[in-house]
Amino acid sequence: MAVGVDANAERVMQAGKRFADALAAPWTLVSVETPDLIKLSAVGRNRWAGLQRLAASLGAQTVTLDGPSVSEALFEYARTSEATHIVIGAPKRQRLLGWLRPSPPTQLVRRAHGFDVIAVSATPDEGVAAGADVSFGPEPPAKIQWHRYTWAMLASAVTTAIAYAMDPYFALANIIMAYLLGSALVGIKFGRGPAVLASLANVVAFLVYFVPPRFSLSIADLQYLVTFIVMLIVAVTMANLMASVRQQIRAAGARERRTALLYAMSRDLSATRGVANMARVAVRHIADVFHCKATVLMPDGAGNLQRPKEAPVENSFLDADLSIAQWVFEQGKRAGLASDNMPTAPAMYVPLKDEHRRLGVLAILPSNHRRMLIPDQYRFLEAFAEQLSLAVERAGLSAAAEAGRVAAETESLRNTLLASISHDLRTPLAAIAGAGSALAERGPELDDEMRTSLARSIAAKAVEMSEIVSNVLDLMRFESGQMTLRRDGHSLDDLIGAALGRVEERLRDHPVRIDIPNELPVLSVDGSLIVQALANIFDNAAKYTPNGALVHVHARVEGAGVEVIIDDQGPGFPVGDRDRLFNKFQRGKDEGSVAGAGLGLAICRAIIHAHAGEIRALDRPGGGARIEFFLPSIESAS
Repeated sequence: MAVGVDANAERVMQAGKRFADALAAPWTLVSVETPDLIKLSAVGRNRWAGLQRLAASLGAQTVTLDGPSVSEALFEYARTSEATHIVIGAPKRQRLLGWLRPSPPTQLVRRAHGFDVIAVSATPDEGVAAGADVSFGPEPPAKIQWHRYTWAMLASAVTTAIAYAMDPYFALANIIMAYLLGSALVGIKFGRGPAVLASLANVVAFLVYFVPPRFSLSIADLQYLVTFIVMLIVAVTMANLMASVRQQIRAAGARERRTALLYAMSRDLSATRGVANMARVAVRHIADVFHCKATVLMPDGAGNLQRPKEAPVENSFLDADLSIAQWVFEQGKRAGLASDNMPTAPAMYVPLKDEHRRLGVLAILPSNHRRMLIPDQYRFLEAFAEQLSLAVERAGLSAAAEAGRVAAETESLRNTLLASISHDLRTPLAAIAGAGSALAERGPELDDEMRTSLARSIAAKAVEMSEIVSNVLDLMRFESGQMTLRRDGHSLDDLIGAALGRVEERLRDHPVRIDIPNELPVLSVDGSLIVQALANIFDNAAKYTPNGALVHVHARVEGAGVEVIIDDQGPGFPVGDRDRLFNKFQRGKDEGSVAGAGLGLAICRAIIHAHAGEIRALDRPGGGARIEFFLPSIESAS
């Protein structure tokens, strides 16, 4: 259905509603953004906005098209949307004018193919229905911008001066082209009225200065009269066309600006993480585009909307009515200004939702209420709200995916932990059970040496089990961020000595050589943690090297700290990714008689990284394994 801004509009709209109901079909109110519609004053645009609101209240959709003519835009839309009927006001032009310039209904009837055109005539004594949101009183005349006409006359004078300079060298046809160009430029710059005035001034100037007898309004040769008339018609036509193009360029620029603004917010939302940050980005864009205050209200766990807890951005709507917003959130319908629900509220409340759930509410307080009553503006706002809804939905899906990934990793870690611990605890438990059973059943029969050996075996296996459990607890504490460094000044000699004392029993079959320069600086470290890391490295050397293999510890000054190197003469690390050895439950040998859960080097890496250092697993020149790590000195820490 197509209507214009006139007194017949409501009648046409009601007729379209009756046809749609009779056919049980949806109907659409179509407006074409022609130059005439673009030039409407504020009163005319308010009338058009009232018509669109009336159509929306009757259940119609509203669509705005653009095009050079109403008939062309309606024909193309009817073809692409597969419309079956077009309801439009009857033509009002008289016979001669209608023949020279057919009205949109007449043009549609001539081109109708695949749809019916229904023209609704106006009843002379029929007024606007009572209570309608449309007022068709006399529109106040637009204020004439006299300065545009002044510029048009100046442009005509400049064109005449240029043409006068061309006269000795060019024919009259070329001078006419100069005048036509001047009329076109005035139409582009200043609009239709000044362009028509410039065209008339150009024709008169051409007649006075260039048509014999010169400097007179008389015409000696009648052929110049034809030139005069044709030039006037062409100039006025060009002025009208250029003014129309100018208006359409403005309309296209406005649409392009709206698209660019929507894209800018979409781009910023896609680059933002976190619902709260997305809400701040949306508020900033919406407040800038619609000249309003805005806020995004999100629900808590119980479904109650809450005001943003973060510091408000500029133009935040801090006084949004939570009761209205809660109703909008629960019902999924807009409320407040320009709606049928609580229309007396000064703000607009738009639901944010996707196909499955409600996400929140966008509340805006416009600085110009009348501007937001225009349906195009509201549809533009709805586009912003949909972009925000998609971004919030994406954030929710991303959070759910991340939670699922963490849950899967946690489950995998739990299963790996249980499998590793159960495997590594089985051997010492079996040894403890066997030794305990032998002492219980055959204790009196065993000599003192055998009983002592069994007791020592129980104690050693119990310590082994305790270390496995302790390593698991330490790693959990490190990875949860509960580890607090207690830095103090320590010498590397003391730290190595303490670590060797802790694993003295295990290294009794491995000679240890220590080469540490005397000029090493004092280290700024947590002594107990570094001792634990060194002890784990020494323990690995004892486990994975044969008896008699040398363990060599040496160090050197490196930058703002000390590089510690521990070599052994064992079989070395397995071929492959060496960094993998520092992961949880990774061991140089997956099975065998070597006890442990594969957590020693993982704990070492956590401790060294906490000290802002690096640890590496390398091959020792000449064979064997090498562990290198860096520790900061007191000078670098200060």
